[in-house]
Amino acid sequence: MDNLNCKSLVSDYSLVYQFLGTFATLGIFFLVLALSNQSLKFPLVGEELGGYNKRRRYYLDNAVELYKQGYKKFKNSIWRITSSDGDVVILPLKYTEELRKIADDIVNNAKALDKLTEAKFTGLKADNPLMIHIIKADLTHNLPKVNQLLTLEVARTVPEELGPCTEWTEVNINQKLLRIVAIVSGHIFIGPELCRSPEYLHASIRFTVDLFTAAARLKRWPRLLRGLVKYFVSELDDVQEHRRAAHEFLKPVLRQRRERAKQGEEMSSDLLQWIIYKADKYDVKTDEEIAEIQLNLSMAAIHTTTMTATHMYVQCSRSPINSNLTDLFTNLSVITSVYDIVGHCPEVIPEIREEIRSVLAANDNIMTTQALFQMKLLDSVMRESQRCNPATPVRLVREVLKTFKFSDGTEIPAGTTIGLPHLSTVQDPEHYPDPLTYNPHRFAKIRSGEAEDPLNYPSREQYQFISVTKENMGFGFGRHACPGRFFAANEIKLICARLLMDYDIKLPDGVKARYPNIVRGNAITPDSTKTIMVKRAAA
Repeated sequence: MDNLNCKSLVSDYSLVYQFLGTFATLGIFFLVLALSNQSLKFPLVGEELGGYNKRRRYYLDNAVELYKQGYKKFKNSIWRITSSDGDVVILPLKYTEELRKIADDIVNNAKALDKLTEAKFTGLKADNPLMIHIIKADLTHNLPKVNQLLTLEVARTVPEELGPCTEWTEVNINQKLLRIVAIVSGHIFIGPELCRSPEYLHASIRFTVDLFTAAARLKRWPRLLRGLVKYFVSELDDVQEHRRAAHEFLKPVLRQRRERAKQGEEMSSDLLQWIIYKADKYDVKTDEEIAEIQLNLSMAAIHTTTMTATHMYVQCSRSPINSNLTDLFTNLSVITSVYDIVGHCPEVIPEIREEIRSVLAANDNIMTTQALFQMKLLDSVMRESQRCNPATPVRLVREVLKTFKFSDGTEIPAGTTIGLPHLSTVQDPEHYPDPLTYNPHRFAKIRSGEAEDPLNYPSREQYQFISVTKENMGFGFGRHACPGRFFAANEIKLICARLLMDYDIKLPDGVKARYPNIVRGNAITPDSTKTIMVKRAAA
């Protein structure tokens, strides 16, 4: 009994010390915050809203408008904004070239991503050298062969998931595309025999949804309270369950592949096998680490692709269309494109179909890498959807680890979060004429010379979907630009081409315009709850 009381007493004191520690930490935090804010003399957008906490709360629901205000007032100078994670210093584009050359031990992107994804609580590891190497050295290098596999998988998966649709059928295109992109990507990531596995698909699709939902819920609270709030965020438990399920699913697969390798059998040529081959070199020792890499690959490919494609569909399809094809990127990309096509310019669909037919005829009816490159109108639609629907108003977000100066003497102190304007940049009339109008031909005409190059780039090919420039950082910029964008672009084009060639699409009756995007904090996404009408096209 004395023993029990003793343990209870120790436990009570432990709780007291925890609370005292929390309050002490809070005090230190707000002191440091006040001092750090005083050290930043750059103008503060939203200062009239009141103190730090008022500005932070306002940001949660009005971030996009605040970024627009800041760009309008201080386009060519430095300013700052209070975000859900503290102050962010926004740099003008003139610093982009200097910024991309600064070493990672001074200005770091991984630390910024950790903050964005609440890595301390979600467990997401932003810095994964093996994954980046596999994408750059193996996936991109093997794109010609990968495209052949993707073409076959797309041809099988799209009709499987959309169904016969012999009559006009209302579908949630986001849900359909999530599965299509997960299966098609999975063919390359984990192999054709496993890419339809219910366990794989559930973990791949839900991992990202639950991870970012958890991060968003945490960000509603001040940073110092998130350690307590985490116990009430059920999605954090779901994220861990997805990790556990992915590991359990992969464990026998990895064991079997290693056994086959010992027997000298011919091995699969997919990302999982490339990871197995190079794991030791990159100090990846456990099956759990390999499972985490697979989940991260799914997060990067599946959800980004689906959203781009969905956005594209609704911009261009105000009325019924009697041909086939839609523009997808990978989940976010595909959804974006779908919404844009259906909502803004259905009249462009016959042109896209004709382009696809003529390109295939010139390439022996094979979707080669060269054939995909030649689909310049489709590429233009994808890039215009990306321009009109940026996922965030700010890009190149970095954590400053060491104080540094730009060449003009401007000093950025250590501990600062910095970023560059993105939404306002891609919608700036100085960069793109009539920027608020969705123009599916915009980039195709610039590349062909039919339209003037508004930015006078050294090459007009810098207006491709995959291109990264300081005026369009949809895929990032510099050495940390998205390494998987070449794979993603090809996958999106293949899915879009198949959709548009095989299906007619339109908005549901009574819907007269593109579905508006959903804005939460600084995240801009297509509305995943909306539907479109789909019908199998006449042969």
